[in-house]
Amino acid sequence: MVFLMVVSMVAVVPGGVIHHGSDVVSVEEMIEVLDEAEVVFVGEKHDDSFAHQWELFIWESLASDDRALALEMFETDVKPLLDLYLAGEITEDEFLAESRPWGNYPTDYSPMVEYAKENGYSVIAANVPRSFAALVARGGLAAVTGEPDFEGLSVDSSNTGYRERFLATMDAIGDQMHGMPVDPENMYRAQLLKDAVMAQSIQNMKVLFICGSFHSDYHSGIPDQIVSEDFLTVTVLGEEEEYSRDLADFVIIREGL
Repeated sequence: MVFLMVVSMVAVVPGGVIHHGSDVVSVEEMIEVLDEAEVVFVGEKHDDSFAHQWELFIWESLASDDRALALEMFETDVKPLLDLYLAGEITEDEFLAESRPWGNYPTDYSPMVEYAKENGYSVIAANVPRSFAALVARGGLAAVTGEPDFEGLSVDSSNTGYRERFLATMDAIGDQMHGMPVDPENMYRAQLLKDAVMAQSIQNMKVLFICGSFHSDYHSGIPDQIVSEDFLTVTVLGEEEEYSRDLADFVIIREGL
């Protein structure tokens, strides 16, 4: 009863059907299970407003003094600015002017950050700075060897299924690369670097992690790189995606799909 009261105080529950393995479960059942996990990943399609509604709801349901919000959408080098903003020491305009926010930040990610700010919760800028990812995409991991930012960083490349899915995706979007001289294998290495840095950014922390679904679907990507096995995954199925119970621990589907 107390749990149901807590859920009722947060954002309106978005629509959809929640699949958990072979079962369909209620939102209360999902939140109760997620709340027990050290790390919860929510995978999105970055331009999917339905996914962003669910992210805000899940964050408001799970947020606490000991659970931070981790975002792929901010890079690790802007964490000092993010901390200043959360502490009220700089304005939002000052923060956004220097933090390289994504174009859809105001509508899709700001509500989660503002909820954290209003309640004194932590937010983690989790992603690798894009300049380093670009170096690896052009020259492989050797391009960042010796960089102090990655001292002691371990990159696990053993998940062959993840590699095959990534390269198949690269092949499918090849026409969108406009003839750029990019080696798909180096693009994959850049992807692994992102995963490893994002995993490192939440080491020994209790978090809700918002990321592109490729970074967490099939328990691959960032999950490959974290030490803890105490994690659960949620994915919000995109309109053009085919459902599979193996995508995540909880798969949320729009009604009518």
